[in-house]
Amino acid sequence: MRKCAESGAAGASAKLTFIKQPFYGSLRMYNNVKEGSIVCHDRRLDMEEGQALISQTRAAISDFVVFANITHAAEDLDGWALLARKMEEAGAHAIEANMICPNLGMTARRLGQAAAPTGGGSVGQSVQSAAAVTRVLKESVRIPVICKLTPNVTNIADIAAACEEAGADGVCMAGGQLSLPPMDIYNPTAVYPLMDGAAMGSLGGPASRLMGFAMVASTARRVSLPIIGGGGIEKWEHAVQYMMWGATLATICTAIMWRGFEIVPTMIRKMERFLESQGYNGYEDLIGLSLPTLRAARDLEPIVGAPMVDAELCNGCGLCLKPGHCDAIRIENGLATVYTENCVACGICVAVCPRQALRMSRTGSS
Repeated sequence: MRKCAESGAAGASAKLTFIKQPFYGSLRMYNNVKEGSIVCHDRRLDMEEGQALISQTRAAISDFVVFANITHAAEDLDGWALLARKMEEAGAHAIEANMICPNLGMTARRLGQAAAPTGGGSVGQSVQSAAAVTRVLKESVRIPVICKLTPNVTNIADIAAACEEAGADGVCMAGGQLSLPPMDIYNPTAVYPLMDGAAMGSLGGPASRLMGFAMVASTARRVSLPIIGGGGIEKWEHAVQYMMWGATLATICTAIMWRGFEIVPTMIRKMERFLESQGYNGYEDLIGLSLPTLRAARDLEPIVGAPMVDAELCNGCGLCLKPGHCDAIRIENGLATVYTENCVACGICVAVCPRQALRMSRTGSS
């Protein structure tokens, strides 16, 4: 917590407190820094440990917001209320109701096993359960209640709307898609490092970012609550993008696990430079800037165009000829040449060009 505060972060979520953990885990995860991470096993906190962490953090660090991330694994709601009150007494600034993990119930049901509907991530899969938990928390504490939602649903905006109606002060969505890592194909029973067996785990890192944008945007169109958005934030631009899709705050986890707390001040500094250079008055100006573009596919309006070649940058490497569906580009006189009549304007050639010698352009423009 101290390192987090010293890095310049505004706050942190102290995750995850039970009254008593259903089992005691150790951090085991799959990591691929180009793709993402999957956590299948992790250390959690019993209630007394969670209280101590909150109270010690509040005593040691000023001007730092601490969320108490809690869940309850029983079918009744009394445990949620008890945990929330204890965390409030310990000094938490807000309760973060964890409706995304542990994913014990979701994993169990996918494996054909029974699971309680109000435990951990299972809560976030039910409009009724999410609303009931939110309501009892709001009745139990005076501090704000934030609902951290699971992406493993048909429409996360439905769950967010139920939480809003039940009195939630905000929602958080940050990765967490149930996933499995690739196994060692030469040893198919070796899936997670230093783990006997495999479980579906929580997806984080780059693989979760594009799904995260969609969750934030769809929720922002549906509710008026503040949204904490995250999943795959590695650079300052990603945080800005989450905010432009409707997030009020941006949250980061996996990148810090991979690269350390020193990435945080760099991101903050670059975001502030961006705000100044683009004439924004503050972070609030970014929220939802891209939302007006969001519409149903049938309402989109394709623009006629094709890639343009920068002869100064193109070296005729031929990578833009590789897309299997394309016959619109040829190498002539050592340079890529686009035959626009054959081009479907997919933009793949622009993405694969290592020299950024191609850019999409409206037909008739230069």
